[in-house]
Amino acid sequence: MNIELTKDTDVFLNICDKVRETRDCRIKTNLLFNVMLSGIYEDKTKTYITYDNQNLVGCALLTLQKDMTDSQTLFVVYMFIDRHYPELSGEYMEFIENKAREWKATKISFTTHRNPKAVIRKYGKYGYQHRCSVIEKILDKEVI
Repeated sequence: MNIELTKDTDVFLNICDKVRETRDCRIKTNLLFNVMLSGIYEDKTKTYITYDNQNLVGCALLTLQKDMTDSQTLFVVYMFIDRHYPELSGEYMEFIENKAREWKATKISFTTHRNPKAVIRKYGKYGYQHRCSVIEKILDKEVI
């Protein structure tokens, strides 16, 4: 299957639909859409997709920037792989590594709200490790 760059806003909307279909997903689709849209105009953010016939079966939103340790990092902002295409996970992981090398990133990073053990079970075979956790406190909306 092909992994292709897209700048098509209709595809961006299709990706947002996938986010809405994802159970317990905390991503705000309007913000995700704006990040994908910004990739049309600046070179550090790219949206890649895979279709099987008319069905979106995979996508990855990647952005290149320095992290807090000043390391050039390829961040996986969002990734979706249809569960009926398990082999596509490996193709995307290889693709992301190749993009990191091409863009001269020294590491790849992503955040998730899933259990880190589940993420490592799925992506550990590709060399990913749990490095840190995010500690947060949700404030009352009235305070913000």
